[in-house]
Amino acid sequence: MSNQWVEVEAKSIDDAIKVGLEELNLESSTEAEIKILREPEGGVFGVGGIKALVRISVRSEGRSTRGGRNNRKGTQKSRNKNRQNFERKRENYREREKKEYKEADPKEQLSISIDFLKGLLNEFGLEGDVLGRVEERNLIVEVKGEQTEALVGEKGFIIRSIHELTRTVIQRKTGAGTRLRLDIADYANKRKEALTIYAERLCDQILDDNQEVMLEPMNSVDRKTLHDAASEVEGIYSYSEGKEPYRSVVLAPDEATKVAKKEEE
Repeated sequence: MSNQWVEVEAKSIDDAIKVGLEELNLESSTEAEIKILREPEGGVFGVGGIKALVRISVRSEGRSTRGGRNNRKGTQKSRNKNRQNFERKRENYREREKKEYKEADPKEQLSISIDFLKGLLNEFGLEGDVLGRVEERNLIVEVKGEQTEALVGEKGFIIRSIHELTRTVIQRKTGAGTRLRLDIADYANKRKEALTIYAERLCDQILDDNQEVMLEPMNSVDRKTLHDAASEVEGIYSYSEGKEPYRSVVLAPDEATKVAKKEEE
């Protein structure tokens, strides 16, 4: 087992280590040799993100036919040195994360976000207004105008990319993370209304068919909208299943509804 190893990609070094240990059936990192091959970097506009890459191997028992105790001592020193190097790199990475997400002046960040989004509209040749406010250190920014619907994209894909790009610009200019809520062309309200209507119709179908339905993976905001809509329909319950970013909502008839439907049949 000493020659087993895996290379794992993940959003963070800690996540990669956790997955690697699970694949090698190891209980803790003390049983493994860990080498950081690549540190993660954030993407821009939905493109260019780099995940952490870590190589994890099962730690050797340090057996040797020559050198006996000296070889074991040398092996232990090497392990300790590798472990210290790893801990130092991980601590440096965590320190950088803390610096990236330190608190900053929300009003300054709001001004940067508005200026950036106005410039983005100008670059795309679109007419629209950018409005913003600060609520409990959260940046609430809205881009309004009929032409701005071009920046929505299918199921809000472009909005999410612009949201990430705006956060990156704020972070680079202020040296701090931010809590940003961005809406374009009133997409958030329209999406919520559409999902609510869809959920209500689907619940009626589920009550008729007496069968549960799993929907396509959605983000946490859309899932909450579906759960809220389902909670208003008598005889239906909902839950989420799967892991991000493939987590889905399941709508199902409750037990009382199932029993009543079977009795009717």
